[in-house]
Amino acid sequence: MNKSNQGSEEWLVKGMHCAGCAGRLEAALRGVPGVGDASVNFATGSAHVVWKETHNQEFALNGSAPSSRSEQITRAITGAGFSVASPPESAREESLARAAELSAAARRWKWAALGFVPLAFLTMAAHFWPDSPAAAPFFGRVLLEMLVSGAVVFGAARDILRSAWRAARRGEPDMNVLIGSGAVLAWGGSVLAWLAGVPAHEGSYVEAAAGIVSFALFGRWLELRNRFKAGESILALAELQPGVACVAVGGEVREIPLSSVLAGMQVCVAPGERIPVDGEVEEGRTTVDESWVTGESLPVVRGPGQKVIGGTLNGDGALRIRVEAAGREAFLQQVLGIVREAQSGKPPVQRMADRVSVHFAFWVVLAAVGTVGAWLLVGPEVNRVQTALWHGLAVLVVACPCALGLATSVAVLAGTGRGAQLGILFRNGAVLETFSKVKVVAFDKTGTLTRGQLEVVEWWERKSFGGGLLGIVAAAEKQSAHPAALAVVRAARARGLTVGEAAGIEAVPGRGLKAKVGSEVLLVGTADWLEEAGVFLPEASALEKDERLWVAVDGEFAGWFRVADQIRPEAAAVVADLRRRGVQPVLISGDNALVAGRIAELAGIDRVFAGVRPEGKREIVRELQREGLTAMVGDGVNDTPALAQADVGVAMGGGTAAARQTADVTLIRDDLRALLEALDLSRKTLRVIRGNLFLAFGYNALAVPLAAGVLEAWYGGWAPGPVAASAAMAASSVSVVLNALRLRSFARKR
Repeated sequence: MNKSNQGSEEWLVKGMHCAGCAGRLEAALRGVPGVGDASVNFATGSAHVVWKETHNQEFALNGSAPSSRSEQITRAITGAGFSVASPPESAREESLARAAELSAAARRWKWAALGFVPLAFLTMAAHFWPDSPAAAPFFGRVLLEMLVSGAVVFGAARDILRSAWRAARRGEPDMNVLIGSGAVLAWGGSVLAWLAGVPAHEGSYVEAAAGIVSFALFGRWLELRNRFKAGESILALAELQPGVACVAVGGEVREIPLSSVLAGMQVCVAPGERIPVDGEVEEGRTTVDESWVTGESLPVVRGPGQKVIGGTLNGDGALRIRVEAAGREAFLQQVLGIVREAQSGKPPVQRMADRVSVHFAFWVVLAAVGTVGAWLLVGPEVNRVQTALWHGLAVLVVACPCALGLATSVAVLAGTGRGAQLGILFRNGAVLETFSKVKVVAFDKTGTLTRGQLEVVEWWERKSFGGGLLGIVAAAEKQSAHPAALAVVRAARARGLTVGEAAGIEAVPGRGLKAKVGSEVLLVGTADWLEEAGVFLPEASALEKDERLWVAVDGEFAGWFRVADQIRPEAAAVVADLRRRGVQPVLISGDNALVAGRIAELAGIDRVFAGVRPEGKREIVRELQREGLTAMVGDGVNDTPALAQADVGVAMGGGTAAARQTADVTLIRDDLRALLEALDLSRKTLRVIRGNLFLAFGYNALAVPLAAGVLEAWYGGWAPGPVAASAAMAASSVSVVLNALRLRSFARKR
């Protein structure tokens, strides 16, 4: 079992060879008492099980059900003819397991080719160069050919035959049944024909038997290799986190497995090493490459009291870090968990292919039997039986349910993996399809269209106060935790001003404060509060009064500071790009109409809903959904109702944990351009999926009739034999995987 989270579990499954296998396993898992839904991904070899909330009651009512959920799922998997695989302990172990699997697949097709190539050469020589030495008959030649072919069929393809036998016994034919039966029938028919005295050139299909196996194994190796390429992005992320950590214990440093590291421990990180855990720097100062999190190529400075994230790269300084999160709680592991869960799911566009795949092999067997029967009835007088068998074998091996199963799963694998590399987390495969069709994007204001932090954007002071108003006010505000006060202090320090000390500070919540700095008495606060204190203020608009901090010194107006949450520099360009993509932008804000309107104008948004409470945001999103699929972009707890209501909820990476947990898409990079990348990536993934489904359905719709000899019967045209059919079958699977691999080159928005 890979993971268990909020009533769902992910399992690794061995023994799946086609979409029919995945469909059969899905049906078995959904039949387990207490399972609400199950999704099996052929490309990743995983099964995702979602439990009903009432599953414990259902287990109790079913007397035959085991007490353990794991045992129940294991029984369903093994009962369907598959086995449970142990999850890898680390990215290195997973990489080694993949390499071993790929190496084994390569050995199988190479051994098969070692037998097939000389057989094919001898057969071609007999057909095209009858006078050549290679075509000359010699004692035992036919027997030798049959032995070599038999070694290929029953040796190199033994795993196919074993799986085919198990599937046939269950009455659930799959891809292995099609390949295995085709190869065995070709070889067995050749042996029977030889024993019956039929001339080798009329009744021998030994090279066809070896060719079916060789091309099938070669295709599986290519498919496996390219499937691993599609998953390399997630493996590359997993490899960012080292497998060990150096922990300070009792005055000495010990290297222990990362799985043994607990919160509260002190971890030492040398220069140039990967930081293994999430935590807070206690000692040392360095630069850290956080590009995989933020997307920024320039390292950031980290010192005592500052947070670091596991998987980031330490620069030239040594650090001691107090562990705050390790293991599954670490940020990188949470990202990997979300991506793996997304890769296990399927978008709705795959449903039709799944329904076809479940019974696909059964119908192919019937089509092969029908093809043999038809040719026996209406075939040519000469070699009628051989012709019927030739076309029947071709039908068996030309059909490809694998392409149907891989059409979506490999595209989702590549798309979500590439998204994770770009700092975009899709919650599941269905989100990719839904997001690609979004027509409206509703933005929260604070922290989404804006930076989410107040800044002093301008100020004015009377000359009689000597130009030092910023420093004086910062001294008074230094003890306050109000966002506006913090903005003034940051502005003073950013300009190198000395921030002195204030005395007699009296704060009036929501209005301002009074303090004494040196010999001067300051009042800093709202315009209304200062006017109530008898301070005469200059004329100002309602918006100006609202955005400014007003200052009086010794009872006289001294100046003002405009403090505002600045719009993100990329916001206007992102909004314009959304319009070009046919998406309507909307702003929903809890701020007053003046502030929200100013931000909307700067961003280029026409539709604005201001002064909206959290529950009101949800109602507005519900109204927008009548105009089309709607995405909501937010970052705060107050946005969670709207994020949950939207067809696609998008959380900014710098936002609250509640927003990220509610959202369907999380932008790890706190950059609105990632929203465009997510939209473009989802659209490109859906295009790839549709293209793959077209290739898969189109291939099978054309290949089966062609292999059955429709053109040959009607027009005297060409029909592929079993060997060509096997090659075509392998090529069809590889083609959909290669098409999906185009997603790996998806570029970041600049």
